Amino acid sequence: MKLQFCGGAKTVTGSCFYVDTGKIKFIVDCGAFQGTKELDDLNYEPFPFNPAELDYVFLTHGHFDHCGRLPLLVKQGFKGRIITTQPSRDIARIVLLDAAGLQEEEYKRWSAKPKNGNGGNGGYGERGYGNHEVRPPMYTTDDVNELMTYFDVYPYGDSVDFRNGVEFRMRDAGHILGSAMFEFWLTNGDGRTRKVVFSGDLGQSGQRIVKDPDLVREADYVIVESTYGNRTHRNKDETLLEFLSILKDTQQRGGNVLIPSFAIERAQEIIYELNLFFENRLLADMPVYLDSPMASETVKIFRQFPNFYDEDAQRLLEKGDDPFHFAGFHETESAEDSKRLIDKRGCIIIAGSGMCTGGRILHHLENNIGSSRTSIVFVGYQVEGTLGRKIVDGEPEVYIKGKRMEVRAQVHTLGGFSAHADQNDLRYWLRGFGHTPRRVFMVHGEADVAQEFADTMKEELSVDTHVPSLNEVVTLE
Repeated sequence: MKLQFCGGAKTVTGSCFYVDTGKIKFIVDCGAFQGTKELDDLNYEPFPFNPAELDYVFLTHGHFDHCGRLPLLVKQGFKGRIITTQPSRDIARIVLLDAAGLQEEEYKRWSAKPKNGNGGNGGYGERGYGNHEVRPPMYTTDDVNELMTYFDVYPYGDSVDFRNGVEFRMRDAGHILGSAMFEFWLTNGDGRTRKVVFSGDLGQSGQRIVKDPDLVREADYVIVESTYGNRTHRNKDETLLEFLSILKDTQQRGGNVLIPSFAIERAQEIIYELNLFFENRLLADMPVYLDSPMASETVKIFRQFPNFYDEDAQRLLEKGDDPFHFAGFHETESAEDSKRLIDKRGCIIIAGSGMCTGGRILHHLENNIGSSRTSIVFVGYQVEGTLGRKIVDGEPEVYIKGKRMEVRAQVHTLGGFSAHADQNDLRYWLRGFGHTPRRVFMVHGEADVAQEFADTMKEELSVDTHVPSLNEVVTLE
């Protein structure tokens, strides 16, 4: 039984894990690589397996770094089924349609420019990758629509036996709405069965909207994320107090608060907390603009699946309070509506992308980053090489849309909003297995972080741990 790490190995993007039991072949996730040009180039490399030979794809959730290359599978011959939850299917559709549209627009725009022009930042879209020829989109909106016919949805908690050597069960990973971890009971050609667990991305306990991650009690092999495997998040209540203080201070300065936010989950959580601030009269007279069509579409999905909510959000609904709407909250629709926000002052603008690699946040950064009255609030992980990471790291000047700009805005990072488990959460989840795993693989983390976490858990649990390299193949004995 072979396991190959085709992504998410010593990096937090591109999650993809290939399993060959000797009877069937499948992958868990098929994410896109994000961040540096070197990572982006990996999206155009051939898969290290034949998509036409895959029987299944098991999708843990709808974030781009977990589903972003799914349309390529179909384009390259995949004819199997994609297994996930209903919210994850619907979220993946929004994410992939958005990605396809952006790729098509960028290719059309930049292919029309002179080939020897670099636009001041390198000529590769708006990402500053150097003077490279712009490549065609990985896939189109038609490809995404074709992909959606391959999905089968299942609920949490039910064990499903495909009668071909694969039995699986999805459990709530507590990361975003509909996110799942997978328990597999895999039987190889010799009739031996092994239990393999993929954590997907685990959430931290105590989130307001989604439920806490489920615990799994035993496994032969565990593949666990390690994004924050070497650090702990700030207390959520302290984070909210700091967030409120930033909003009030910026309001007094007459500036704008820019929140680069992932459209999936993070934007909804920020809206949820702002709703509580305004409903409890902790904040007033500060308009909020959600400037992200994808986030707005995701809010609609959240409203469709209240049975996936945690107790806090369900109590709000029972009281008749819509967690995603309040007085002074506005959703922009068109790009023209977004551009009109240039004249606004003393407001909160939530826009994507969360790592400032594209999207409408670039427009708002361009117009606000040079003002000391502005506050930029980062509420999510910033991958190395992204514009967001450069701002967080305190670089005094950054390139935005080809222009070098001085960073005068006040920059804040609120780690308590992370949808990822921190080291304590990860340790707690892994302790649920006791000493049963033969081996634990640390994935979805930067190399040094994953290794530190592996060393910690090896000592704490007395189990064999390993940090795999990209495309490394291991045998599950």
